[in-house]
Amino acid sequence: MNLSIVKKIASFLFSCVVLSSCTEQYAFQNQNFENALIVEATITNELKHQEINISSARPLNDTVRKIESGAKVMIVDNENNEFRFDEKDGKYISENEFKAEPNKSYQLKITTASGKSYISSQETLTTQNTIDLEATAVEKDGQRGAQINVKSFDPTNSSKYYRYEYAETYKIVTVYTTTERVKLVPYLNTFKMEIVPAEPNTHICYSTKNSTGIIQTNTTDLTEDRVNFPVRFINEADYKIANRYSILVSQYTQNRFAYDYYFTSKKMSDAGEVLSPNQPGFIVGNIKSTNDSSEKVVGFFDVASVAKKRIFFNFKDLFPSADPAPY
Repeated sequence: MNLSIVKKIASFLFSCVVLSSCTEQYAFQNQNFENALIVEATITNELKHQEINISSARPLNDTVRKIESGAKVMIVDNENNEFRFDEKDGKYISENEFKAEPNKSYQLKITTASGKSYISSQETLTTQNTIDLEATAVEKDGQRGAQINVKSFDPTNSSKYYRYEYAETYKIVTVYTTTERVKLVPYLNTFKMEIVPAEPNTHICYSTKNSTGIIQTNTTDLTEDRVNFPVRFINEADYKIANRYSILVSQYTQNRFAYDYYFTSKKMSDAGEVLSPNQPGFIVGNIKSTNDSSEKVVGFFDVASVAKKRIFFNFKDLFPSADPAPY
């Protein structure tokens, strides 16, 4: 064998030995994982079936949400009225429609299937407000796009803290059309396929997406409790606004404690979920165990007034001289 080839092989084997002696594979383990109850509960001044999410903390390498099933859940007001919740589709939904009312306090009570009991502090409804939305064409970070701003004003100067969610719906127009479709029709004891005329406008559909994460603002540094908050920016080249676009924005007025809890949670996790089960630290909320004072509970029981507003616009409404993004 050629001497130079032998030297190269020897050098390669030596490098492998050195590297293997310096590096060991590490199998990640959550050795200090601590289980905790996670509660996402916001009731509002809307007359509706209120919803509460209850789950358990999961290890960092576990991506499956663990629903806390079989719990008894109720909300009690200061007049001893009880609002009970039933488990349905991974959530707890109130048996009857109800709404949070001014000058009343509300308390959340949970008893898990294992017999553990939890209770929240008593919370009252925040100031009720109205909102307006405005969509404009702007330049942001060197990009041109549509900016949706939330506007509101509290003349009592008592709201101050706000959280937002939105649902956006947009029109999709495909370049593909069809005049026929397949339909299943009864045939003997089974079905058969037939080719029938297609419905009109089969090339048009709509998609809806909800906001993720925690979106907040406050007016504590302003002389007036006046909000002009950029809740959503969409690049001009994004197909979402190429045709018809609509956004429904919900503004939740929070108290200081609720605002601080969500704000700190966002800083610690900045996850896609509202309250992340994978937080690297623990934030004290307003829910505690009645069995064990040292047990940690992740989450917050929020009683918040909500104001909603929807707007629609076409691409040409904001960008009359530009061409929309292609399909």
